[in-house]
Amino acid sequence: MLTWKRFLLCAVAGAALAAPARSQAFGIGATYGSVNDISHSFSFDGFKPSEYTIFGEYHFEKESLLRLTYGSMWTEQAQSGMTINGFYVPAAKERINYFTGDASYVFGEDYYLGGFFGGVGAYNFNPQPMPPEAAAYQDLDQTVFGINLGVDGEFRVLKNLSIVLRLTYHNVWANPHRQFFNADAGLVAKF
Repeated sequence: MLTWKRFLLCAVAGAALAAPARSQAFGIGATYGSVNDISHSFSFDGFKPSEYTIFGEYHFEKESLLRLTYGSMWTEQAQSGMTINGFYVPAAKERINYFTGDASYVFGEDYYLGGFFGGVGAYNFNPQPMPPEAAAYQDLDQTVFGINLGVDGEFRVLKNLSIVLRLTYHNVWANPHRQFFNADAGLVAKF
């Protein structure tokens, strides 16, 4: 009787592990790219090379995956370079570190995969200090939530290595409200 229980337990464990054990279910990668702060307006010359990401993904179905991403953007503060009530706000940078969780629908052939994705994330603002006379216009040192949407494509160059191109829109619920459009390129290894 003990033998059939072990057999049943092994069969259930094998069935549970079959989907994760298939080839190339997991991936890790990194990208580097440009950030365009579109909080006030969009222009193609607004892209500045100042972002990197590190991500891990899991294909839980052939057309679906989950992705966790850590990213870091280096950008201008929200009111930097603007004139407000006759006062010119000096230029000041800030680092925005973020962590997002996304779901993606992918499609394509063996050598190419394209996809649409969306998710939620936490965004941590770390502004550089402004001069004392402009301190009222400095962004807050805060962590806020936001959403992201995007498209990406992977081009396989080796059996387990692909080039990834990704366009991402970030809508961050900060005060003042922020929006970013990012264009990245990088590599993803699948195993």
